[in-house]
Amino acid sequence: MKQTTNLLEEELLQRLEWFIYIRWAAIVFIILLFLTAINLFKVILPARPIFLLALFIAIYNAGFKFYLKHKILSAANIRRFAIIQSMLDIISLTILIHFTGGAENPFIFYFIFHTIFTSMLLSKKESYIQAGIICFLVVGLFMLEYLDVVPHYPVRGFLNTDVYKNSAYLTAISFVFSSTIFIATFFTASVSERLRLKEDELKEAAVKLLEKDRLKDEYVKMVSHDLKSPLASIQSLLEVILGGFAGAADEKTKEILQRIYKRTEFLHHYTKDLLDLSRIRAERNLNLQRLNIKDIIYIAAELVMPKMGEKQIELNVAVDKNLSEIEADKELLIHVFANIIANAFKYTLSGGNVMIKVLQSDGFVITEIKDTGIGIPAEDMPHMFEEFFRAGNVAKTTKGTGLGLSLAKYIIERHGGNISIESELGKGTIFRFTIPISARKMSS
Repeated sequence: MKQTTNLLEEELLQRLEWFIYIRWAAIVFIILLFLTAINLFKVILPARPIFLLALFIAIYNAGFKFYLKHKILSAANIRRFAIIQSMLDIISLTILIHFTGGAENPFIFYFIFHTIFTSMLLSKKESYIQAGIICFLVVGLFMLEYLDVVPHYPVRGFLNTDVYKNSAYLTAISFVFSSTIFIATFFTASVSERLRLKEDELKEAAVKLLEKDRLKDEYVKMVSHDLKSPLASIQSLLEVILGGFAGAADEKTKEILQRIYKRTEFLHHYTKDLLDLSRIRAERNLNLQRLNIKDIIYIAAELVMPKMGEKQIELNVAVDKNLSEIEADKELLIHVFANIIANAFKYTLSGGNVMIKVLQSDGFVITEIKDTGIGIPAEDMPHMFEEFFRAGNVAKTTKGTGLGLSLAKYIIERHGGNISIESELGKGTIFRFTIPISARKMSS
């Protein structure tokens, strides 16, 4: 629930920032509208109060921006902060209407936009209170001007008649204005409330899914760890027997034991991949350090080459001479290269070649690993980075866990990069991935 609350607070802050940007636009609009009215339409308006009001709005808007930037606000404080902003805007708009004709000003209905915007931010109850305050201030202003309690500033040059001499018109416009404000509040607040409820439900569901995913990873990690030691012991015992240290065994027995050993070895690799996946997904922070990508490639190749047995495959590496060091997790990056290079070797026949090319562009290191292997069927391409998925043309003929590529993709994306794949059946495959030179914001 704490995570959900944080998400809600972040969303409120984003909406408040958005509201600040709208207010800057409104200030510019006020000034431009004033200049247009007096120069183009020859409307007579009091310049000093209008410009002072625009300055006042600019000052408190800058203050809001500064406060948001430098203060850590709780959900309650954020909402209180939103209400303060709303009240100041209502007062400013009312003053603006007062100096620009009052009921004679057609722009009084711009209060509707303010009502809609703030109702999206406030609760339903707060939205109705706001609507009541708007109606009280605006209609009250009309009455005070009508009764000559406060001076009226007519829009000279725009209207030929004084609407304040017609009480029926004033009553009608007050009623239309108030009803419009409350209708706008009703629809906006109702829709916003329903959307907020749906958002809350989705966010709670997301938190629960994350928790279930974490528990799943923990369970997989636990089971994999429990299996790792027994499998290693079985392998050691089989090596003793196959080595003849426990006495001579006939060829048939050796053949059976060899099969058991290979199956056990596969299970060992499988549990290792599961442990790696669970461990990497559980770790929120990367162990970042400055790395030379060429060194990473050679370390990964050294890990892979002994496992390829007698395969005669040529490995070529071409690295840009001006390549910058990258900020990355060394262990994880080795894991990425080792997985992809191993795949390239596994599905390339003897006599083929694997080409690794690395260059730099727009703050990213771009790596391309190309092989002359058997390729991937077109229908399998969209699924290659899914966990436990294996291409149809190799699933029954070669052993594999289906975790290597999904893990590589996860690691690359954790570093702020991306990975893609191109392949043509019978001609080979190209893996292309990017990693930022400087570390970016990491996400789990």
